[in-house]
Amino acid sequence: MCRNVIEKCLVSLCLVLLASPSFASNKPNVVYVLVDNWGWGDISLQGGTVPTPRIEELAAAGTRFTNFNVQNQCTPTRSAIHTGRLPIRSGTQKVPAPGEPQGMAPWEYTIAELLSDSGYATAMYGKWHIGDKDGRLPNDQGYDEWYGTKESAMEASYTSTPQFDPEVFDIPHIWAGKKGEPSKKVKEFDLESRALLDGEIVAKTSAFIRKQARADRPFYIYAALTQIHPPFLPHPDFVDASGAGEYADIQMQVDHYVGQIMDAIESAGVADNTILILTGDNAAGEASTGWGGEGGSNGPWRGGLSTGYEGGIRTPGMIRWPKNIPAGKVTDEIVSDLDWMPTIANLVGEENRIPSDRPIDGINQADFILGKQEKSDREYIVTYVGDNVFSVKWRTLKVHFYTAEGTFSQIKQPTFPSVFDIKNDPGETRELFAAEGYAHLWVTKPVMDILTGLAISMNQYPNIKPGEDFKGYE
Repeated sequence: MCRNVIEKCLVSLCLVLLASPSFASNKPNVVYVLVDNWGWGDISLQGGTVPTPRIEELAAAGTRFTNFNVQNQCTPTRSAIHTGRLPIRSGTQKVPAPGEPQGMAPWEYTIAELLSDSGYATAMYGKWHIGDKDGRLPNDQGYDEWYGTKESAMEASYTSTPQFDPEVFDIPHIWAGKKGEPSKKVKEFDLESRALLDGEIVAKTSAFIRKQARADRPFYIYAALTQIHPPFLPHPDFVDASGAGEYADIQMQVDHYVGQIMDAIESAGVADNTILILTGDNAAGEASTGWGGEGGSNGPWRGGLSTGYEGGIRTPGMIRWPKNIPAGKVTDEIVSDLDWMPTIANLVGEENRIPSDRPIDGINQADFILGKQEKSDREYIVTYVGDNVFSVKWRTLKVHFYTAEGTFSQIKQPTFPSVFDIKNDPGETRELFAAEGYAHLWVTKPVMDILTGLAISMNQYPNIKPGEDFKGYE
């Protein structure tokens, strides 16, 4: 009996040590910076007309993905990043309108939970948008602390409408919370606080970096900027900074804030041991042109926000990890937002924590990112808009089942799927069946194989409904 007690004590001690900062201090830190509604062509490296020198600096020190793919709306991408699962599986396949059932089920296992369970200090600052109720907030999904908005930046404009009635809709707030405690309102989220919020996000991110560096504890930060998203209100320091309008001012602001995070990592002395990821959540769209802005750029790609075209699913994407990831590399290999969850887990040596009781649609891209192989392990992207598969990108070809030109456009279903050669026709203007007869009809076979595999998986593991209190598969 005494021997059993001793053995149990030793096991407990080992578990404590494994989770302690001192044991985990050799783990790389991870900082994920997410820009809202960021067009592929918004950065100067990809044709943008507004200088983005700090982002150029980041790309030069790491790897830039010119074929980085996301979901085509805010909520689904944020869900994909956190879970590595197609958002339709999690009931997060679209941006919910106020009052609709929403939010990731607490059952979902996020990258923040995985890293927290690995001994990391975790923090989320900015726009959450994948759950607005207790139990579905960042401090319920693996983050030690958070500060920001439950929903979209659009909430900031609600109280400025003359018809707004606080008796039927709660006044939007900026919130803060800590793990194990209820989240609390900090201040009203209105047009004034909206202009200042991203500066607060970056300041809190920088402070957390310094704090954890002093503690010699590995950390994970998800800094979800609320720009570039309407209402377009640059920080007072950036008003008229570009001379080209509010949208351009905010582009300069985003570049500056990315630079501030880079500087915080450097000044804390942890640059060599910090993985820094920078991507958008979806492309620019009508939001950049029809709601008071001067417009973003999706580069040469057709479409934008809420579409299945390349312009809707490609955003800037890059990663830096000095001495580990090739510097100055540019690749057009296919990478997805779904891939970050398993890839980060592998990069930090915690791949065994990836759940095995549910489908994970993300692919471990660690060897590709580390330069151990030239090719990505991903060769297709399935794009849902709501409940429908709009398109499947397979290698350099694109098959469309539904089309829409923008968020507020009519959805159309062609009589027969349309096919485009996106390598030679980035604007997706020359439909191959119409232009060449049916020489490319064969491409529907690998695409249908992909969709059939998904259908089988979703039959075995039924998709979670939006807002469902899901407890797990039997």
